[in-house]
Amino acid sequence: MIKARHQNSDELYEVIRLIRPVHRRLARAVEAKLDGTGVSVGMRAVMEVLEEAGALSVPDIGRSLFLARQQIQLMVNELEQLGLLERRPNPAHKRSPLFALSGRGQDVFGEIRSKENDEIDAVSAHFSKEEVQATQRVLCAMLDHFAEFEDDPDRPRGLE
Repeated sequence: MIKARHQNSDELYEVIRLIRPVHRRLARAVEAKLDGTGVSVGMRAVMEVLEEAGALSVPDIGRSLFLARQQIQLMVNELEQLGLLERRPNPAHKRSPLFALSGRGQDVFGEIRSKENDEIDAVSAHFSKEEVQATQRVLCAMLDHFAEFEDDPDRPRGLE
């Protein structure tokens, strides 16, 4: 016997199919806004985590972004060399320092977000607040439903 499908399944599948190309275009749009800053898309993600959470260790940043510690360490090193991060002692772990946005890092990230806000404002004009909130609910429910498939950030698996 074939199991009956929910009435919204086909529409939800089409949303899922759109996620990858939307993600790729968003990444390219972010990359374009980063031109001339010396900051990559990945470095920008690290900066955003630190802007929101404050000082964190490399492993904590990795867990937040679900990326391997080694990948985060490379980006943190570059950001530190650019003077966008500062290293702080970690009272909980002597060999794993905390990293925070420097004053310059805060300024650069603020400029990046300001440029991004122009694009977000242009797109958001096409939707009501309720539509955006409904989209958030759908995406959060999907994240929760598929949470068991999340990689361990210390041991990420390839998608191939």
